[in-house]
Amino acid sequence: MDLEVFIGHWRTAFSDQDGSTIVVALSGGADSTALLHLLHRSDFRLTLHAVHVHHGTRGREADGDARFCHDLCDTLGIPFSEIRLTDTSGVGNEATWRNLRYAALRRIAAEIGASAIATAHHRDDVAEGVLLQLLRGAGPRAMSGIHPLHQGLIRPMLPFSGTEIRQWLLRKGLEWREDSSNISPRHLRNRVRHEVLPQLEGIEPAIRNHLVHLAHTLAEDERAMAEDLRGRGLWIDPWHPDGGVPVEALKELPSGLQTRWLHAQVARAGLGSATRRQGELLPEVLSGSLTALTLANRWVLRRAGGKLWLEPGQSISTYSIDLEGPEIDLPIPGWFVTLRDAAPGDTPSRWVFPHSTQKPLRIRCLQTEDRFEDGRRPMAALRAFLPRHLRRIWPILFVGDKLLWIPGVTAQTVMEGEPRIVEVTRR
Repeated sequence: MDLEVFIGHWRTAFSDQDGSTIVVALSGGADSTALLHLLHRSDFRLTLHAVHVHHGTRGREADGDARFCHDLCDTLGIPFSEIRLTDTSGVGNEATWRNLRYAALRRIAAEIGASAIATAHHRDDVAEGVLLQLLRGAGPRAMSGIHPLHQGLIRPMLPFSGTEIRQWLLRKGLEWREDSSNISPRHLRNRVRHEVLPQLEGIEPAIRNHLVHLAHTLAEDERAMAEDLRGRGLWIDPWHPDGGVPVEALKELPSGLQTRWLHAQVARAGLGSATRRQGELLPEVLSGSLTALTLANRWVLRRAGGKLWLEPGQSISTYSIDLEGPEIDLPIPGWFVTLRDAAPGDTPSRWVFPHSTQKPLRIRCLQTEDRFEDGRRPMAALRAFLPRHLRRIWPILFVGDKLLWIPGVTAQTVMEGEPRIVEVTRR
């Protein structure tokens, strides 16, 4: 490894970042120290901002890491930020700290307008990750490696091994810090790094290359399946009356693609990853032997009316809103109400309500005593058109004290001569 090789790799994978602002995650260890030096010495016209995350768990050693990072950036003339983290969850595991760390890095990136966050993951991290996931009983998706570009993160060091990185630092006479926790057998990753991989290398010297190749192959398969799913468009929208996905359409997918669909759908809902057990239970939901599957944060995947729906884990509070402005956001995510003049192209729709009255307009969710003018209860219409988690929070329009319209449920048949329009829209 040398600067020219690094530059060549950057030109191939990350040339779109040239001239941009990059946050560099700087621990002070060999990998991130080398990354900072390489980016600083390159001709990519980057504006670098180094961020050191202090976990507060290693006492004076951690303080020494922070000072090293500060002094290094001061020497190189690179802006530097130090963030001190506290784990308020009480869990204190590796995943919790990682989530806190990335959240802090993204916060800094947003504040300074950075286009990406560069981390120093390298080739050995990929090999170790495959073994870790295998030991944890994970599937192909989890073993597909570390992606070079993912959700605002870039990993320019992936082609290089940890040994190559340290050799480059030594050749350049550059210092770095050693984290004593990286040799503690308490952490499974350390046992894989210092015990399992060396033992496997004694059997097959090229095992690291084989593991990296496996990860790349699985990643290609995952990309192909993700592209297939995107083309099918079988995504649940939990906040739309028409947002369910037909069960029959999902049953037509190969079983492997059904599992990928669940993982992708859970991620789209912001619920992290589906568990292996949830993937095993999905076929029972599709067959009808199971009607509901509990996901993270108490969300539920429910089968009803021949469709699959996502029910949020926490209900939206009741609301009542006087319609006085031109545009008003509803408490249901993504929905808003517009008050506007009627236009020549307006046609009858279940999403618009024409009116000419001077009486006050109010939109709120259902109450037990609500009735239409003819005495009918609105719940019957809500049951017919809405999944159950939307029925109690769906907007209902009142003109004065009269219930006249349920957006998306009851359509108006007359439009002519009405000067004003109430329109409910999804962003």
